[in-house]
Amino acid sequence: MRTKHLIPNHAAGLTYANAHAGAREGHNHHAADRAAADPFEGFPDAVLGLIVSKLPFRSAVAASSISRRWRGALAAAPALDIDFAAAFPAAPRRRTAFAAAATAALAPPPPHHHPLRRLRLALDGFFDQLFAASAAAHLAAWLAAAAARGVSHLDLHLPRSRLAVLPPSLLACTGLTSLTLRLDRYALPLPPLGRLTRLSRLHLASVHLPGRDDFFHDLFSQCTLLASLTLEQCHIGALRLAGAPRLRSLDIANCSWEQQSCIAIAEMPSLRALRYSGAMASRHIVTDAYSLDEVVLATEKPQVKLQGPNLRELLPLVGNARSLVLSPWCIEQFARPEEWSKVRLNKVTRLACIIERREEGALSIAPLLTSCPNVQELSVSVVPSQSKRRRCSGDEVQYDVVCGRGVTVRNLRAIRMEYIDESKSGLELVKLLLKNAQVLETMTIVPSMDGLEQAMFRRRVLKFRKASKNASIQFCASA
Repeated sequence: MRTKHLIPNHAAGLTYANAHAGAREGHNHHAADRAAADPFEGFPDAVLGLIVSKLPFRSAVAASSISRRWRGALAAAPALDIDFAAAFPAAPRRRTAFAAAATAALAPPPPHHHPLRRLRLALDGFFDQLFAASAAAHLAAWLAAAAARGVSHLDLHLPRSRLAVLPPSLLACTGLTSLTLRLDRYALPLPPLGRLTRLSRLHLASVHLPGRDDFFHDLFSQCTLLASLTLEQCHIGALRLAGAPRLRSLDIANCSWEQQSCIAIAEMPSLRALRYSGAMASRHIVTDAYSLDEVVLATEKPQVKLQGPNLRELLPLVGNARSLVLSPWCIEQFARPEEWSKVRLNKVTRLACIIERREEGALSIAPLLTSCPNVQELSVSVVPSQSKRRRCSGDEVQYDVVCGRGVTVRNLRAIRMEYIDESKSGLELVKLLLKNAQVLETMTIVPSMDGLEQAMFRRRVLKFRKASKNASIQFCASA
């Protein structure tokens, strides 16, 4: 295989060193001189393969031309990162050379087969109009070769193309324990993954999930070892997740939903972590979610106003959580005095709040702390915005907190506040916490000001009365 076109410009010195070493070998036949010419001569193929597995694919192919000893190093690599866009950022027409190099790396001659643990195939730009049919054939052959070498971690990125489809050879990788499918606007239904019985981690990105098929039902019934499921930037109509006895982590990140969408979570006794960010579904049906340890509710404000019952359906997600992260919109919902004040989050010990830089934004945490009487670690992070102030309309929430009346933080020991300014709400929140946290040990503040303004803010904070005599207030320049 010709690899001259794959050698980077800075590798010209390697060609000269290889020629110089060959000349020395021609003049001296002693083993000691040959070892001095090539210090890697005595290394086994497994060691050379481990070295090139740490390099980008372009550099790994270039390393195979250093000497005859290095020619089979790429085929012995236990991990390969084959990225077409990274290999040819300025020469996208080198598809044939890229395909030949990838084939040689994945499918060496039978006597030289080495186990392959990790494989990443990123084929953005590889499926053009003229090369698409050949690219599809190469993809099927590469996955078949990876299956023959016993690949256990597969990360597959396919671009948007009519011929960029998942080949049947994907299901031949029965040794997979981790699978990532990043499919750009993949219109075809996903094939059933029930044959991958060893799968413990599944990550689906940019996939359309209409909810009318039995994909997850077949997945959970066959892949009984599945412990982590991530759905990222998917377009979802309905999500029915039930019958996964070992699923411990569920991540729904930045997905788009149809107008009448639904999430149903049930029969997951081992579920410990749930992360829900981005847009919200229209309805949530959550049952038997009593064992959650970590909950992240980083949902955005929906464009269509949700009804009260839809918001209350989220409460089982956080009712028994020990670690809770809330977005600005979720904090506003928990701070509403009519019904959300009745919610008791007695098991929450770690609370992280993300608030917007608004005049009353910081004080929105005070009603939430009333519902979390046993919190021990509090983190408050302010998201910068163009305006520090806003006017409250009729739909906005008014936070009537006077001197911390009714706020109980008797177990609070550590506080971290990032990008807090000297606005009224920021200073009132710091004063409120110092006044009521009787066992506070450390408060770390990252101000949003510099220079003189930061010094003035520090002096004002240090004058506040502290309920805990052992409390230490620390100021950091950056997060």
